[in-house]
Amino acid sequence: MVLRKQIGLGVMGAVVSLSLAFLGGSERTATIAQTAPTPTPTENPIPIKPDVPYVPTPETVVTEMLKLAGVSREDVVYDLGSGDGRLVVTAVKDYGARRGVGVDINPGLVRLSNENAQKAGVSDRVQFLQQDLFQTNLRDASVVTLYLLPEINLKLRPKLLNDLRPGTRLVSHAFTMGDWKPDKTVTVPASAGSSLPRNIYYWVVPERVAGDWQGRVEFAPGRSQPYTLRFTQQFQQVKGDAIADGKKYSIPNITLTGDQLSFSRAEKIQGQQGAIQFKGRIEGDTLKGTASVKWGPLARNFPIVAKRSTQATKW
Repeated sequence: MVLRKQIGLGVMGAVVSLSLAFLGGSERTATIAQTAPTPTPTENPIPIKPDVPYVPTPETVVTEMLKLAGVSREDVVYDLGSGDGRLVVTAVKDYGARRGVGVDINPGLVRLSNENAQKAGVSDRVQFLQQDLFQTNLRDASVVTLYLLPEINLKLRPKLLNDLRPGTRLVSHAFTMGDWKPDKTVTVPASAGSSLPRNIYYWVVPERVAGDWQGRVEFAPGRSQPYTLRFTQQFQQVKGDAIADGKKYSIPNITLTGDQLSFSRAEKIQGQQGAIQFKGRIEGDTLKGTASVKWGPLARNFPIVAKRSTQATKW
């Protein structure tokens, strides 16, 4: 991985108002709380001069990036701006990645990468493409690594959010993604290979959850409660409300990781501690999960299915 500029640039958060029959009690009201084809290199062999000179990533940073991404034998790792191929080779050789793909605009570095893969004995599981990263098919990536520039990261961000599957992990050496806040930040101390500390930033590509979701929860045989969940979203940061029985309730503590959505709410109901926890998954325009409800000594689990009623838009 190198520093180089590529040219070509709830929720079932149901805080639904249900009768205590939802918990087996009386009628008094309670508030509860596609794998893409392997990319092919461009047919144009004429190199485009990069705007930034080749700067190899220190081995200590390579190691920390792969550790932060949690690379394992199930992963397909793409390195955008792959330089001499060290990150892709290390991902396959030392972390057991199923496959690695490097993308670089410089044909000389692509040749060097292939030579390094041959020496490491992993050439059957890696591929290096000489092409514009903005034109690269990334759909089969489960991990994407970057060492570009701030302005390139921002231009690349819509492609990453729209093309990558929710749950794909991103790791960037040195540079952020603007107002898309990282899920984690790690600082690699100065070492023999790097005279200065290096920051590494980690994101998980979020599913689009914004919009209105309609559902109905059955709290007793033949008795159910319709509700609407309304979410707003800035990347992985989500806010929401539940609307039921003509009332609106805020949904706190929402966490979105890839396509996994969860929330929790605790409050006292008629002097007894009540709590609801939801864990679920977004599958296109369907939200499926389980709401675990406790109220005093009572506890029940309810299956939740909600359908999105407004169209999800691109980032």
